[in-house]
Amino acid sequence: MAHRRMGMGFFPKILFAALALGTFPGAAVAQFTDTFDAIDPAWVTNRYPPAGFASVFYDDGNRLQLTVDYVDRAANRPGYTSEFYNTQGRQRPGGITGPWTLSAQVYVSSAFDTVTGALVQSDLWGHTGTTDAGGAYMILGFTNASLTAANILDSAATDRAFRFEAFNPNNATWVNLGVPNGFAFDTWHMLTGTSTGTAFEYRIDGVLVDTIATTAGDDLLSAMIQGYNFGQAGSYSVYWDNVTASAVPEPAASALAAAVATLGFVCWRRRRAAH
Repeated sequence: MAHRRMGMGFFPKILFAALALGTFPGAAVAQFTDTFDAIDPAWVTNRYPPAGFASVFYDDGNRLQLTVDYVDRAANRPGYTSEFYNTQGRQRPGGITGPWTLSAQVYVSSAFDTVTGALVQSDLWGHTGTTDAGGAYMILGFTNASLTAANILDSAATDRAFRFEAFNPNNATWVNLGVPNGFAFDTWHMLTGTSTGTAFEYRIDGVLVDTIATTAGDDLLSAMIQGYNFGQAGSYSVYWDNVTASAVPEPAASALAAAVATLGFVCWRRRRAAH
């Protein structure tokens, strides 16, 4: 997988963490910011362990490398053959009461821009509520799988397309978000989900792309980084960084999420342009 010519190591590790931890005093309180210089023991298996969940040096800094592999397909999972366990990743406690925002950066490789190559799907998840069986799921990520549920596992499907997608917990369906204006491969993109308590707001690179009403938006029980095992031969890796969860007072929820995302990403893009 090709590395980008100029990394984003210094800016996100320093400024994104500062934004999350105190640039907006009184408006948000960061529960955690994970820069993946090492894997925090707080990250534990969710559903089924991925082939890899490691801190690696990539694009000028330490990142999370999530790897999904053929060896963990359903046929090789005695007792875990259900499609439920095709979702493979780790989670950590959210620990937030009330409205919240959850963000992360993900490197989107041009290798994923294929309708004939490897199937991929990786997402940022936020589970609301206070119990594992309750609440709702905020999920924002990307895939290059088929656009129709019947063909999602078919790497030869004729309607495959790379796209971002959000999960609608009201009817358990995926919302096709396409790609934002100005989107580019082989670089980092910031994904942000905010719960106002009554709605999930989805942002890509600081831009609001969808809002979905929810009756179970309060409290962040856990945050997750997931990949999907399509059962295809081989493996794929997705790089993530700077996972941040923050509590947000209700009146400021949307404004803060947008401000943090936009300021951080605009500053980073300016630094990119200077190189």
